[in-house]
Formats: sequence, C-alpha cells, structure tokens
Amino acid sequence: MTRVSLVVVPYELGRYREGVGCGPEHLLERGAADVLGSNGANVEVRTIRLDARWNASGSGEGDAAFELIRLVAAEVRRARQQGAFPVMLSGSCFAGVGVVAGLNEAVPGVVWFDSHGDFNEPTTTTEGYIDGMGLAILTGSAWQGMLGTVPRARPVSESHVVLAAARSFDPPEETRLRASQIRQMSADALAAPTDLVDALADLHPKITGLYIHLDLDVLDAATAQANLYTTPNGLDADQLDALITTLLDTFPVHAISLTAYDPSFDRDDRVPPIALRVLRTVANHT
Repeated sequence: MTRVSLVVVPYELGRYREGVGCGPEHLLERGAADVLGSNGANVEVRTIRLDARWNASGSGEGDAAFELIRLVAAEVRRARQQGAFPVMLSGSCFAGVGVVAGLNEAVPGVVWFDSHGDFNEPTTTTEGYIDGMGLAILTGSAWQGMLGTVPRARPVSESHVVLAAARSFDPPEETRLRASQIRQMSADALAAPTDLVDALADLHPKITGLYIHLDLDVLDAATAQANLYTTPNGLDADQLDALITTLLDTFPVHAISLTAYDPSFDRDDRVPPIALRVLRTVANHT
C-alpha cells in the first residue's frame, strides 16, 4: 500500500494561523487527507509547529522562516526514508525550499506554479516580504547564508526551473528574471501541456526527481480568489488539473506542495474543490 506524508505548515512567515497560514488546516478540514487516501494509501498527517523561542526578543521573521524550512526538510527527509510520498500544505511559499532540501535529489527539477515570480532578493525588494523571495532562495541568489543552516540544502540550477503562469512582478524582479536561466511559461503557453513536458524533457542533465510547487493564486481571479494577491490571466481548474496530471504521468514527481491559500478572501469557497481535485489526481498516481 502506498504511503503519503501530508505535511501541514499553518504559518504566514512566522505567524501561526494568520492570513495564508489559515489555508492548510482549512483544506485539511475539507478532506485533504481523505482524498489522498481515496485509493487506499496510508496517509499520515504531520503538522509543523514553531516553539516559543522563535517569537521571543532577538528573533525575527527571517529566523522563523528558516526554522520552518529546516523543520519541513526534516519531515520530507523522514517521509522519503520511510517510503512515503510527501505532500505539503503550507501558508507561505518559501517552505518549498525545505521540501527540495528534504528530497536531496541528485539533479532536481522544479515546476513553480505561481501568479508571482517569488524572485526578489533583499537588494531589489520594495516591500521586504520574505515570501516574495522563495524562488530566489531556492536557486541561490538570496539568503544563502541562512540556507547554509539547512542540512543538505543546495541551490537548484536556474536552468532546471520552470516558472509557470506567473504574471505579476515587481520591476526589479522582472529584470532579474529576464537575466536568469529560469524558463517562464505564461498561462497561454501552457494551454498545451505537452509544451511544458517538452521544456522539462530538454533539460541536461536530465532530472532525477521533480518537485511541483503550486501556489493557488496561479488560478485566474475569475476562477477563484485564493488570496489577497490573486490576479487575472491565470489558469482555470481544468487547465491546472491537466498540467498536474501530465507531469505526474511523464516525470518522476517526488513531492508536491499547495500553498498561499487565505480562506478569508475565498467568500464562495471555490478554492477547496479545486485543491482537492489536484490532491485526488495525486492520489491516482501514487
């Protein structure tokens, strides 16, 4: 029987159950674990918690963020050692850095679905929001001193990252992305899932394992309002499911995350059925 480790990270930055930090447990309450176990998998739910010292004097958001990354990495590593497939529900996107560290792939590949680039770094950001830097941390251009505190973490090659359906950037971030080797694919370019497959299949060296990162604000604003920052010109539910299905069918996907869902902006409760549909697709492939 397949095993799934469902890692729940109910934080926005270091703030417990605030903003997008409310999303993971909301999806859990809506049946995330049951859906992942719908094909008979044994699903273990593991909830990450910071202890009190990370909110004490002398600590800041950066300290708490990287402690969450370390804790996620340890959970993913433990899951892999026990033969379980890691699925993360997280408030903040930067926790995906911990997933990749925990996988410890020889040649990792990443598909980063997001409305935003997450490619700011401290000298270019105009807001200082750490969760706008997750992809920059992952690929080695931000917070690398702190990343060095995460066991086995090392930057992923920019050339092995596809940024999917992003369309909202800070001007300095857009400049950085143009100068990078990250492959950007708009929602229109993703209309045929085979184009995404081709982008990944052409990578050299070939990936040993793929991480799918799904910020739920990649969805078009007319489809669902996942959080404060949801924008038009994104993916609809059918497109998203087709893309996830194709990736699972074609590549060795070793983990997936669903992030950045704030239920307070989802007044019609449109996001949970879409998220659970993705998780059911994962269940059908594990």
